[in-house]
Amino acid sequence: MGMAASQARYLGLTARKTNVEYEGQQINQARTALANQSANTFNELLALEVPTAPSTQDFTTIKYSYKDGTIIEQIDEMSQLIDDPDGYNYIISHYHYSDVYTGIQNKLTNPQVLMGTTGSKGTISRDEVEVDDDGKYTINGAAVTPFDNENEEQHEAYMTISNNYPDFAKSKDDLYVFTGEDGELHFTTGASLEDETQDVADYSVASDVPAFVGTATLKKYDPTDTTEKAAYDQICKDWPTSDFANADPDEIYTWEYQGQTRFACLSDLETAAMSAPNQTTPTENQDKLTYYVAQDLNTKIEQQQKAIVDINEEGRIQSIRYEDSSATYAVDTQTETDQDAYQDAMNQYNYDMQVYEKKIADINAKTEKIQEQDRTLELRLRQLDTEQNALQTEMEAVQKVIEKNIESTFKTFE
Repeated sequence: MGMAASQARYLGLTARKTNVEYEGQQINQARTALANQSANTFNELLALEVPTAPSTQDFTTIKYSYKDGTIIEQIDEMSQLIDDPDGYNYIISHYHYSDVYTGIQNKLTNPQVLMGTTGSKGTISRDEVEVDDDGKYTINGAAVTPFDNENEEQHEAYMTISNNYPDFAKSKDDLYVFTGEDGELHFTTGASLEDETQDVADYSVASDVPAFVGTATLKKYDPTDTTEKAAYDQICKDWPTSDFANADPDEIYTWEYQGQTRFACLSDLETAAMSAPNQTTPTENQDKLTYYVAQDLNTKIEQQQKAIVDINEEGRIQSIRYEDSSATYAVDTQTETDQDAYQDAMNQYNYDMQVYEKKIADINAKTEKIQEQDRTLELRLRQLDTEQNALQTEMEAVQKVIEKNIESTFKTFE
């Protein structure tokens, strides 16, 4: 029985030792996986690129300028010339800014164009005006008579025209009326009739014509108004293919908005007026109206010329003389730093640095976690080593007991 018990004990110890060895192998495999993870995090650390702070030098440029009268010219680009027959050594691109009177096209959302009865102003050729020996005028054969405010028809027409032309209302005591070729009542002034250097002013009432844009009253374009004519001519020049430029001047309307004179042609006004989806409310949800204004715009004026350029020992321009001038301009040199661009780059650097530091912190945290897991596994491995040594010692003791039992049981002779 003693031998059987010892054999059973030995087998149990062997099984425990085998389990310990297996667990040790598992731990070593786990530590190998952790080592691989640690290597990956180290490689990830090596792959990180440390952000570089921007330098003001990267955003600093040299600017050349000179004064031509009251205008400051800026040099934009310069290209060197080789063996120019006239001796010029550079082609210079330079520019300055100046106010340029410009026609501008705009779109007005939901313009609320309203058609109606309104005053109209035009002119009649001086050739169509005659005066007899008694000082009485006729226009196209129609008698010209003083305005009669007591006449209901004349009074109503006068009030309608006055709404559009305040200066007309001020001329009440100098007004004359006549029947136009259209059979309608027309007005003019005594001053206009007497001024033989100009065509005669012609005021009348027009029906079913553009009357309002929003709350602004529309008026016919007045070519005798020098300001309006200058604006009209500039718009036609800058927009030569537009409906506006191709329209008859008599089909041009103006209105005032915040101290600005706006222009539109009849066809665009009519299109907007008819575009409302519901004609019971004709001024609501109209399509955009194309209109024009003329104003001074600060414009970049560019020019490219050949020049003789004198460059000092530092490689900077000292003076310039252009091909079409005998004047030599002294050149001012300035270094200019784009502070906005530099600040943007610095903000990007600070952001990149925060991202970089966050990644470093994440890698360090991941590495610390791996090291903690490895220390735990290492401690368990040491415990298993101690246990294995103890099992080995006990197995050797049991082995000796078994050997003695075998010797005492089966040995016959000493």
